[in-house]
Amino acid sequence: MACAPPLVRVVVAELGECLSGLLAGMAADGLIFFTTDGLGLVGTVGRIQIICFVGLALLWAVNFLVSRPRQLRAFGSAVPVEDPSVLRPNEEQTRHLRRGRVRVAAFVLLVTLGSAYVLQFPFFGLGIQLVLCLGLVHTWRTTFRWERRHGVHLWKPALSAVGRENWRRSPYYATPSRPISLAHNS
Repeated sequence: MACAPPLVRVVVAELGECLSGLLAGMAADGLIFFTTDGLGLVGTVGRIQIICFVGLALLWAVNFLVSRPRQLRAFGSAVPVEDPSVLRPNEEQTRHLRRGRVRVAAFVLLVTLGSAYVLQFPFFGLGIQLVLCLGLVHTWRTTFRWERRHGVHLWKPALSAVGRENWRRSPYYATPSRPISLAHNS
């Protein structure tokens, strides 16, 4: 696995990206609410915003529910890592985790501010943040619980290292959740 892309913990990567996106969105929301006169919730534009907000949340929730069985099957077919000591945190893993968090935060900032100031739809940015909240709940309910139930940690190549399509095609890797003692028992 020396020439392979760096593996990162799935839970750590997903939760970190969701939280960084939510924090960036909250900062953008604060800026929007203090610099605009109104949220545009009056009349037809207001109804369209609320419909888009609710529709986006419902579509994403249904997506999570539909993809959950497939994701659980993928977890079950995780490839065991022969030498878990190669997955100790290092600078490359940290750099890729940080890069993923910065990318998500930048995306949320651009979408939230762009939808509010350019499109005059401030609730669309809130919809993206709601999607991130749903992602947090989904990660906790599926990945974290599955890891605890099976006594393993799930790993996957860093998204920022391999790109979206290669990341989707790559398998999950599993290591025991207990720290492995390197001392020999006599």
